[in-house]
Formats: sequence, structure tokens, C-alpha cells
Amino acid sequence: MKLQETSNLYTEFLLCQTSQASATMCSSMLNGAVKHDSFSRMLQVGEYLSSYVWSKAKSILSSLKESAKVLSLDNTIIHKLDSKINEVVNWFYDHSVGRAVKGINLISAVIHTDTTDIPVGFEIQTKELLAIAKDKHGNDKMKRKARYSINQLARKLVKQALKNVANIDYITGDRYFSSKENLNFFNKHKSKFVLGICSNRLVATSKFNAKAGNYCRIDELELGENESIKVFLKDINYSLVVTRQVFKNGDNSTGEIYLVTNDLNLKSSHIQSIYQKRWNIETYHRSLKQNVSLSKSPTSVKTTQLNHIGLSIGAFIELEKLKIASNKNHYALKRKMLIAANQASHKEIIKMKNMLNIAS
Repeated sequence: MKLQETSNLYTEFLLCQTSQASATMCSSMLNGAVKHDSFSRMLQVGEYLSSYVWSKAKSILSSLKESAKVLSLDNTIIHKLDSKINEVVNWFYDHSVGRAVKGINLISAVIHTDTTDIPVGFEIQTKELLAIAKDKHGNDKMKRKARYSINQLARKLVKQALKNVANIDYITGDRYFSSKENLNFFNKHKSKFVLGICSNRLVATSKFNAKAGNYCRIDELELGENESIKVFLKDINYSLVVTRQVFKNGDNSTGEIYLVTNDLNLKSSHIQSIYQKRWNIETYHRSLKQNVSLSKSPTSVKTTQLNHIGLSIGAFIELEKLKIASNKNHYALKRKMLIAANQASHKEIIKMKNMLNIAS
């Protein structure tokens, strides 16, 4: 069987699966019509990386040429607590739990429109370099180190997305993606952005103050809620707009976030509405983990681990196509699949009971 046919069956399996996603279970779903060795070989010799994801995404985006498009950048940690450390599985800081965890660091670029959220590329931060570090007792020990930072990988994704996707209106990301290197990169490529930014970043309120080195922290501007101001960010040689947004947390406490954009014509409310689209990438992360078995593969080497991730994102795109066609969200679609699976299991139980009654 050709690799493409095998990979298509595997992505369909990921849509159906609710537990461990192994080659053996994939073969079992097909009653052994395709041997598990075929799926193992596909994961070992195929290449299902960022270009594969784009090949799956472009047919949807080609039908949405006139839609407004926002490109979001974000990373998530795929927890792999029981896996062995290698170039892909390592220790990374996970903001969702506030500590380092063992897992895989996935960086994604997702296009948001009014009707869909489509991943157009991904990168994995691998730690293939070896370095010497001190342990807590002061002794030398070997550790793995990443060759490329998350922001370097993010810029690679943006460059590819700008090449592949026509008319991206804005790039969004949380404050982790508002480094001066990123801001200059986006502006160099004539891309508008709306990004979160740390409150301690230094700004000047005029070009004169910037040249004189008269900077203050963003939170020292004392902006009111939804108030915007034109500023000159330190180490950035063009003007930006900063706005302050206040929001409520789930426990009814209030928080604040500062947003920055290079679109000087945007009002504060428009800046906020564009940034809100970024939250859809969190839904994407959750659906990847819960609906297409992103973290449930027993693969243990770099090539098969990366290929499983790419195929899981491909399965997400297939689920997104079903969402558009059926007007049902991912969880409603998975529930429908689960009900069908339970009904099939119930029929099998009745069949087994009848056979037992005949035998007795």
C-alpha cells in the first residue's frame, strides 16, 4: 500500500481514537486488512512535517480568499511524562502549570477567519545540542540544549505563511512573541501585528524623548482602561500604538494586558477585537490533545514522534472540514463518533450473549 493511502487511514484512525494511538490498534480498526507494520513503516520513512500540514490546509484557505485572515503564533507543551528523554522529548517550561515538565514543545501558526481556524505550519523545538551545566551540587553534567529559540522558529513559520497565504491582515501572539527581533521582522515584511507586550518594556512618548533616552515603563504611562497612546519602544525605530485592556478572570478577579500594534490607525476597541481572535489558538491546542490523539502515541524516536504530530495536525484539519460541512463543533462531532462506537459495541455484546445462549 502506498504511503499516502496509509497516512490517510492513520489520520482517520486518529479521528476515531480515544485512547492510545498505536500502529497495532490502527490495524485492528481495519480488522487486519492493513498490517500494523505498514503503519509503522509509514511513520518511519514518511515525512509529515510543516509542508504536509500546508498541503492539507491550502484547499480550505483557497475557498476563503475574500475572508479576513489573522495569523496567530503560540506554543504548547505536549506532556510525555513516561517517555525517555531525546532530541524531541525534553524538559520545557509550561506556562499552563507554572513549571518545567517533560514533553514536546510544539510551535504552531494558525490562520483564523470568521468561520474556521486552520493550522498552516508547525515547528518542534528540538534539543539536539549537548552542553555542560552545573547540577544543584555544583558538579558538571551533560544536558541537551536547543539550537533555535521559540521566536526563531516562529519567524520561520511567519516567513513561510506569508509566502503561502495571500492577504494576511494581522499577526497576533502573546507577549512572548513581542521581542524586538520579532517586531522588526514583522515590520520588515510589511506585516501588521497586534501582540501582547510586557508592562515593564521601556517606551518614550515622543521621538524627541526617544532620541534623548527618556524612557519609562509601559505601566508607568498610567493608561486608563481601553486608552491608547502612540509610543516609541526602546530599540524600535518606528512608532507604535500601545493600549491597556482590563479583563475579568474566572474567579471574578480582574487582570490587565497591554497590547501593541504597528497599525497606527486602529482604535483601542479594534485592537482588542483582533487580539481576541488569538484565543482560538488555545481551542486548537485543546482539540489537538483531546480529539486527535496528539499526546497518545507510544512512538519513541525522533522521526516517528515528529510524523505522528504532523499527522495529528492533519487529522485536526480533517475535523475542521467536517465542522464546516456539518456546522457542528469538534466536540459534537467526536460525541457523535463515540455514540456510534458505543452502539456498535452494544450490538457486539448482544451478538456474543446470543452465541453464549446457543452454546449453553
